[in-house]
Amino acid sequence: MKLSANIWSAVVVVGMVLFSQCSPYAGKSVLHFFFDGVPENDSTSLANVETNGIPDDSTGNSNETLAFAEPEGKIHYPFGEGECASCHNEQALGTMVEPQPGLCYICHEDLAEQYSYLHGPVAGGYCSACHDPHRSANEKLLRITGDALCFHCHEAESVLGNEMHEGLEGMLCTDCHNPHGGEDKYIFQ
Repeated sequence: MKLSANIWSAVVVVGMVLFSQCSPYAGKSVLHFFFDGVPENDSTSLANVETNGIPDDSTGNSNETLAFAEPEGKIHYPFGEGECASCHNEQALGTMVEPQPGLCYICHEDLAEQYSYLHGPVAGGYCSACHDPHRSANEKLLRITGDALCFHCHEAESVLGNEMHEGLEGMLCTDCHNPHGGEDKYIFQ
């Protein structure tokens, strides 16, 4: 079956529009225009609050389009300034310009040069296991605060049952241990 030149032209134009978008959000708006049932973007990226069927933008003004939500809490500088290309590869959406921890060390001090012993996530290059790369309600962009962050990986019963930790109720893990590294294998402060 042969398709007419008009149909091919339409396919090419639609393809160009879909694949020439600079962000996945712009591409979604094009897909929404042409197709019913395309899923909405996730709520962390877009304001999607509806009042009387009309989405509200981040300033509270109602209009016909969705607007990006204002970030709350602590904001990582590149994210807050819209400098996505500082970390994200613009040529291949979803990939980073460099893997962690090298990506983080473009701006932040290389912790491997600062400590003799590194905490496991630091040594493995998993900065984002503890720190959110965009924004957080917590200081230092931590995903979770206090001992809950430590006990996300370390078994609380085993740690607290260790005789070295007897009588330390009310203290935080970071009162004694550096979460990034130290001069001994126990990463004492």
